Amino acid sequence: MGVPAAAAADTTLYGRLNVSLDFVDNGEDSSAQLASNSSRLGVRGSEDLGFAGLRGVYQIEAALQGAEDDVNRAFGGSDLTARNTYLGLAGNFGEVRLGKHDTPYKMATLPLNFFADTLGDKHHVVSRAGAAGAGAEGTFYRRLDNTLLYMSPDLDGLRFMGSYTTDRNDDTPSDTANDLDAFSLAATFNQGPMYLAVAYEQHNLDSDDIKAWKVGGTYQIQDLTLAAMYENIDLDFDDRDAFHLGLKYQLGQAYVMGSYTHAGELSNDDEAQMFAVGGGYDFTRRTGIYAVYAQVNNDDFGAYGLAGSGKGKGVTPDGVDQNVKGFQLGVTHNF
Repeated sequence: MGVPAAAAADTTLYGRLNVSLDFVDNGEDSSAQLASNSSRLGVRGSEDLGFAGLRGVYQIEAALQGAEDDVNRAFGGSDLTARNTYLGLAGNFGEVRLGKHDTPYKMATLPLNFFADTLGDKHHVVSRAGAAGAGAEGTFYRRLDNTLLYMSPDLDGLRFMGSYTTDRNDDTPSDTANDLDAFSLAATFNQGPMYLAVAYEQHNLDSDDIKAWKVGGTYQIQDLTLAAMYENIDLDFDDRDAFHLGLKYQLGQAYVMGSYTHAGELSNDDEAQMFAVGGGYDFTRRTGIYAVYAQVNNDDFGAYGLAGSGKGKGVTPDGVDQNVKGFQLGVTHNF
């Protein structure tokens, strides 16, 4: 028996390879290292359900990366479902996804991150409180499992997103089930040369809750794009502010970019500043090369580094009051 045309599924195999040679210094030692930076392989698709304009949607996205306990290998820790992996339903109402997914808080300001997945990634300083090695509960650059996500349709440039995570650890029946739930909200507006975003996220704990909010955007003036963002993270016992400024200038197939990111005090003298400069050249829409230099300057008790983003083999400082720096040459290919 033939399958009705409405039931035919559209499936796409896709991926991205981003590999770089890094020359890095953690304040005490230095090395040359080869890293995979958010390389991925995925399959996604949709199916017309033949009812009320609804479509079933799905995605399985593997991370091609180094292992957390085996950082000496560029691809030693590849994981079939480490990235956004979900099943969902889409229609005129928007889209609902169930599974593992980036939070709305994370997604809302990705367009501001010109140095994404490089040594200069702004999330080495923003979206975290205190240090490069800050625990997951003090980090708001998250891809959470056990998550229900809603994304609205485009409403003349305005979009809303919201997610609820049943538990950031284990949501099976126990006396601690759902104690570590979380929710995330964001709104974005994209029209003409302007993009704006505001987001809020809260992680519930056994006793105290931690929360973060931010506002930011980009503005394009011909070939120049400017970015700015402010963020506050509240860990209940104290909070810290941060801001980010960035620019990118397109020169045909080439581009140059720079950024400055500052994290204020969470406790005494633990501020940090990150500077990044870089550029690249896109040979085609699929293949390009890039170079980046980044440096984090820590205050007396600061412990930020070049780690905590999609950059593979991130570099943490040897201790407090250590400056971390690195130079990176990379190549990317999308398929």
